Amino acid sequence: MSCKHCGTTFSPVKAEADFCCSGCEYVYRIIHDESLERFYDLRGDVSRPVGSSVFENTDYPWLESLIEVAEEKGPTARLDLALEGISCVGCVWLIDRVFAEAKGGIACRVNVQYGTIELEWKSGEFDLRAFAGRIKQFGYRVCPARESGESESRKVVWKLGLAGAFALNGMLYTLPGYLGMESDFLIATHFNWLSAIFATLSMLFCGSYFIGKAAKAAVQGIAHLDLPISIGIVFAYAVSWYGIWKGDENLVYFDFVSTFVFLMLVGRWLQVVAIERNRNRLADIQLDAPEVEIESSNGNRIKSRADQIKLGETYWLPSGQRVPVRSTLLSERASLGMDWISGESESRIVEQGGEAPSGAELENQFSVRLRADEEWSDSLLNKLSTRGTRSIERDQVAQKWIFRYLMVAFAIAVAGGSVWLAWGDLAMGLKVFISVLVVSCPCALGIAWPFGDEIALARLKQQGVFVTTHTLWNRLTRVRQIVFDKTGTLTRSSLALVNPEGIESLEAEALTALSRLCSQTRHPVSNTIREHLMAKGLFRSVGDVGTLEERVGFGVEWISGADRWRLGKGSWAAESGEGTVFSRNGRMLLDLRFEDLPLPDSSREVDELSKRGLAIAILSGDRMEKARRIGAALGLSENSVFGNLLPEEKAAWIEAHSAEHTLMVGDGANDTLAFETALCAGAPANEQGIVAEKADFHYLGNGIGGIRSLLKVGRQRRRSVQGLMAFAVAYNLFAIGLSLVGWVTPLIAAILMPLSSIVSLAIVWGALGKRLSR
Repeated sequence: MSCKHCGTTFSPVKAEADFCCSGCEYVYRIIHDESLERFYDLRGDVSRPVGSSVFENTDYPWLESLIEVAEEKGPTARLDLALEGISCVGCVWLIDRVFAEAKGGIACRVNVQYGTIELEWKSGEFDLRAFAGRIKQFGYRVCPARESGESESRKVVWKLGLAGAFALNGMLYTLPGYLGMESDFLIATHFNWLSAIFATLSMLFCGSYFIGKAAKAAVQGIAHLDLPISIGIVFAYAVSWYGIWKGDENLVYFDFVSTFVFLMLVGRWLQVVAIERNRNRLADIQLDAPEVEIESSNGNRIKSRADQIKLGETYWLPSGQRVPVRSTLLSERASLGMDWISGESESRIVEQGGEAPSGAELENQFSVRLRADEEWSDSLLNKLSTRGTRSIERDQVAQKWIFRYLMVAFAIAVAGGSVWLAWGDLAMGLKVFISVLVVSCPCALGIAWPFGDEIALARLKQQGVFVTTHTLWNRLTRVRQIVFDKTGTLTRSSLALVNPEGIESLEAEALTALSRLCSQTRHPVSNTIREHLMAKGLFRSVGDVGTLEERVGFGVEWISGADRWRLGKGSWAAESGEGTVFSRNGRMLLDLRFEDLPLPDSSREVDELSKRGLAIAILSGDRMEKARRIGAALGLSENSVFGNLLPEEKAAWIEAHSAEHTLMVGDGANDTLAFETALCAGAPANEQGIVAEKADFHYLGNGIGGIRSLLKVGRQRRRSVQGLMAFAVAYNLFAIGLSLVGWVTPLIAAILMPLSSIVSLAIVWGALGKRLSR
């Protein structure tokens, strides 16, 4: 069934479930409470599930300085930000409605393709932080603007516009000659010169895009597709000037140059714009070193960034921050969340003198005192958050094909031209030489190949899968093994509340107390309860009332008036109860149970992938018994399931087990080292932008079905490429044969080029045009 809010397909755990996650249910309720239902009329077929991001308290501290700088420039302030979570015109409409309600706003411009929002407001009147918090309630998150620099699609699109204008004007002055205008006609010479001028402009401002890339690739010893394109353009242009000089119209290919450059840019734009659109769906989040307070020798605390911590220094870590470096706990006790570095869904209690690992999140409501046992440069958090790019891999099959094609085509052109030259006909020799290069130039591949990628990406979008790297297609053909992280990939990212019925039956006073108990603590159990309360509209905010105290390792206590409310371990919160107990004055009101449940489709999808001959393994940082329990539920043997693994150990396992044939699928920063080791990587769409940045694709939905869709489309695309190659060989044999006997004129070349392109596009559509079905 489909989620009522985001539209993604999911398999509900309970038959009555209408939403894929608590976040979607929460946003759906707000939209209806505030009469914003038109969003669903404008929404696309599928959008990103909201997840848990709407329940997080975000202060946007980085936004303060940006607002201050923007408002210093005058009465009207302007700021560009990245925007995460937008996917359709419905998102734009919803954000516009929220902006229109805010005081002091002037203009709000959202760009879905580039994932940006441009804001203008009256300085001192508009509350940008409040606006950011407001749209976050609907699942949209503002982030710092991406690194400056013109995107590849923008570089191509303005060249494409110029090339189109040059090509149309070039054909305008060439067409009369094809229709019978004599060379001695009054304005024929002027038309030829105008066509030459537009071809020259096309070469300089547009063709240089391919020539520059081809030159760089050639220097590196790479046979790039831009190389044969560039050779065709350059030779056609050079020989055309020779034809003008000699007065031989059969050697003038200026219209071909202009048109060919335009068509190649169309293909290249199709190729890059879809990939960029997929990348921009997830914001480019930058993870900086957390802020801490370093303790001086006299006991004073100095605020500083964690990357300034020296070995042996004592520092204080605020609640909710991640331990920057491996440290020794000097405070009495701390509760640490390990999900970010190991995937553990349960907290780890560390006693005084114990080790606090780098990357663990402090769940205490109060700061703790630590001693640094390593430098920031050596810490795991630094390694996980360091921004890096996957090394660029070239399509080896395409390189070999292009290189052989170039050698054969050039050899035939030289041989054919030499034969005619040996017979004493220089003009015919040049004509044969250039016509072979022109008609055999891979214009069809230059258009059809990107068109095929565009269709493949569109088909995957129907299934909620978004490819973000061009080189993924070639690597997919070599995948023989899929390695999954457990938590958040094969199972839910948070604990599942299996008996929520009792919460709905609580009286208002008890709901208020339960809301207060889980309002500040960051423990996974409290987070799950708070999300459930907010999704159902049961959360009650009472502010800082009464005495709230956390007993690390036991639970949370709230004293209000004569009542003592507790949420925690049964033996501590009440006299009875085996799970997480909610009590009032020692009397149990609820005994809540939580489980780490597999995603609804995990078992089916793992079975289908195994039937296709793919080896499946689970690498988890969670406890071995929990990992094996999930593995058994999915039908995997114990030899395929590994637990208690640190991020470095995951990467080492993949390195030792056919990394060159492995697809890694994970959801957290603890998987990024494994991503860099594996052949290719994918991630479910979640709030951790650093994961999506290092993955080759991400997918939506409450399941892993998108992986099978990706592999299927990859196979279909490969068949389309094979069909294109076969047609290219047949076409070139025919076209080169015509060229060698001297039958190819500029007019014939102008006819053959679009015909070959049409056939190539038809081949691609036949292989990829059908709607996906599992």
